[in-house]
Amino acid sequence: MTTYTYQNGQMIKIPDTVIAEDVEIRESISNTLIVRPGVNVTTLASITGTVRVMTGATLEARGSVSGTVGVEDGARATFHGQANGSINVDRGAVMHLLPGAVALGVLRIEGSLINEGTRGVNVSGRGAVDDREGSTVRRPDRSLPDGTSIYES
Repeated sequence: MTTYTYQNGQMIKIPDTVIAEDVEIRESISNTLIVRPGVNVTTLASITGTVRVMTGATLEARGSVSGTVGVEDGARATFHGQANGSINVDRGAVMHLLPGAVALGVLRIEGSLINEGTRGVNVSGRGAVDDREGSTVRRPDRSLPDGTSIYES
């Protein structure tokens, strides 16, 4: 998904961040992050925007992630902290919430979700959800008439 910003009254396209070799990222990312097939990426700072973890790639997010995350067939995404927004896990892909990690957004699981942290109830798809011992499934504090879940703290 293309990212734009305003500069001097004009809309400017921000290029995607494409990772094509194993790397540890220490700077925040606020545009589209693409992890190429077979690449292992560890992020230590926050990611805001769209994240695409391609087939056979691995993302280890030690900082917070906000936006839309797509984990493709054969890929793996591991979260240590906050994972806010929409996360789509394709068939054959794995999402892992470690102890202390929190994902309260919309989760579409066609592959596998391993939960050792805290997840919300807004999970759909035909994939496997493994809520491990010590994990939490948190109910929203309230729901709006349109079905939106609100988590207040």
